[in-house]
Amino acid sequence: MINLGKWYDPISERWITPREPRRETSASQMSANHVLEFERTVEIQRIWRALLDCCARD
Repeated sequence: MINLGKWYDPISERWITPREPRRETSASQMSANHVLEFERTVEIQRIWRALLDCCARD
């Protein structure tokens, strides 16, 4: 990978610095993120169903 450093943008008239490269996530981190996202989705669905049940009673 080539590091270009910073360069000048004549349109915005400012110096641009490249973003830091992303660190690769390990399989265990991806798995943990997947579990957290799944738990969040289940909780959202539970709240949504409770809200619908509550509104259906009226």
